[in-house]
Amino acid sequence: MNNIAFLIVHGKLTIGDRTFDLPHPVEEALTYHDLIIVRVEPPAGVIFNRNVYGISHEGEVLWQIEESPHGTQDDKPYVNINIGQNHDLIAGNWNGVSYSVNPENGKITVVSFDK
Repeated sequence: MNNIAFLIVHGKLTIGDRTFDLPHPVEEALTYHDLIIVRVEPPAGVIFNRNVYGISHEGEVLWQIEESPHGTQDDKPYVNINIGQNHDLIAGNWNGVSYSVNPENGKITVVSFDK
């Protein structure tokens, strides 16, 4: 895995000396292979379910996560991102489903139903 130096300052992603704006404040980020995986936090009352991005070390958004097909609510954003036991990228959703995320395109596959 490649470590990419980045900072989150006041909800903005900074890589090197460049700061990048995303649609909502950055809540968490991690490096995964040659990517920075970023989860943004939409404000209360705003439906924004594709709130995880794969970003290059140059700051280019390469993909935006696929929306969860599970759950009956319209509002079902991702609430966490992490590296799983098998070194796969995992995104946990508000609806109680954890997904493996394809780092090449942001497509999701169910890992577990947690609720």
